[in-house]
Parts: sequence; C-alpha cells; structure tokens
Amino acid sequence: MLRTTLSRNRRIFLSTARGVAVGAVKRTGELRHHVVRDAWTVAKRFAAESVQNIERREVPVFVDAVIEGYVEDHQGMLIAALAQGLDAHSFFEIGTNRGRTSWTVARNNPEIQVYTLDVPLTATSADVALELGSDDHHYFRPGEACGEAFRGTPEAERITQLWGDSATFDFSPYASSIDLIYIDGGHTYEYVKSDTENALELLSPSGTIVWDDYGSHPGVYELVTELAAALDKPVYHVFGTRMAIYSRQDFVVRRPYDHHASLPV
Repeated sequence: MLRTTLSRNRRIFLSTARGVAVGAVKRTGELRHHVVRDAWTVAKRFAAESVQNIERREVPVFVDAVIEGYVEDHQGMLIAALAQGLDAHSFFEIGTNRGRTSWTVARNNPEIQVYTLDVPLTATSADVALELGSDDHHYFRPGEACGEAFRGTPEAERITQLWGDSATFDFSPYASSIDLIYIDGGHTYEYVKSDTENALELLSPSGTIVWDDYGSHPGVYELVTELAAALDKPVYHVFGTRMAIYSRQDFVVRRPYDHHASLPV
C-alpha cells in the first residue's frame, strides 16, 4: 500500500513538473497574473510573524452560518456571518463602492444599523487629502453606481450613506459605539493608517475590525503587520480571503491542520 502511494505521488510530481515547464512557456500571462502573483501574496502572509494565519473552519461563526449574498463576493458574506456570530448591532464601512457589502450585512442582520462612507459624488481623485495608490483612482464611481446595491431596497432604511474623505471626516459622533468596522478605502499606507486610527476610536468594547486586501496591497500589508505586534489581541488572516481581522472578542478556535490534500512524500 505504501509503495503504491509513493509510486502514485511520484507520477503526479513528475507530470506536474512537466506541466509547469510547458505552461511557463505557453501561458505566460496566467503564470504572471495568477501563479507568481498568488505565490508572492502567500509568501508575504507566511512571512508576517505578527499575524496569525487561520482557516475558515477555525472560526466557529463561519461554520454553520447561512447567508444570503452575492456569489462573486464571498467575502461580503463572511463579513455578514461575522456580524451575525459576534452579535454586532452596528457596522461601519469605509469605502462604499457599489454597496454590496453594506447590503449583505444589513440583509442578514435584521437588527443591525449600517453606516457606509465614501467620497462625495462630485469628488475626483485629485480632491483627497492623502496620497492614493494607482488602483484607487478606479473607485471614484459616478453617483448612480455608488451604493447601487442597497438603493431602493428594504435594507436601505437601516443603511446610512455618509459622504466625505475618510482622512478628514468627523468620526466623533460614532466614537466607541461601532461593533464591526470594515476598512476598504484608500489602499496606501497613509490612508490605511489614518482609517485604522479612526477605526480604533470608533470601536465598541466588544468590537471587531476587518481590513480588506491584506496581502495583495502593500500599504494594507505593511500597516496591518506593523500594527498587529502592538495590539492587545491577535490579528488573524483567514486563508482563502483578503481579510485580516482584529477583535476584542475571542472568535477563533485553533485546530490541527487538515492533511486531506497533503504534499507528496
């Protein structure tokens, strides 16, 4: 039995190595934009000693959650499940975009109050207070697109659209009262630092912060890994997502690694 398994693993290894060699020549675009980029993102996450990497099955509130949402935005559904499982009564999103996350959170948490902040509809990328990354310029959407997911829905009654640059917005009315905060605004280190400092001021005694694009955007990665070492509770990255999470609640149960798809030996 062991000899058969070793032989099978050897065949798989050799065929995979051949496939990689051929693919590197014939599918260079896929190699660059998926294989190499994903490998670099995983390497950064592995190298971040201050952030703990976990699987979704180690977050009990994810395991049995039934969530309605957008298939292409599974992260929004996970955030809604987090709000549900941690009994969040208030949600603050920095970076509305199309409004899908805010709608998903409101849809699946009937008692929650949602606040979502984006730059004014007339603003351009030249109007903001801090430096933006190259990708950030694409998110200045026309008025009809910003918040379109919740506009006109029953959930809109519990969603408050706020307007302003997050670097200069007055967050003081919401201080110490927000149970779940989602940071998905500007992705430069300067913006993530500013948004995080404001989020910590907003956080309720049992509150949680979720950063989007951890690992994929250098500014988010640098700020989160730097901050994690100084916080009173761990920061977790959830494998298979772009999320890094800090919570004042204990929401993770560590489990042994799943060896179902182990490497060949």
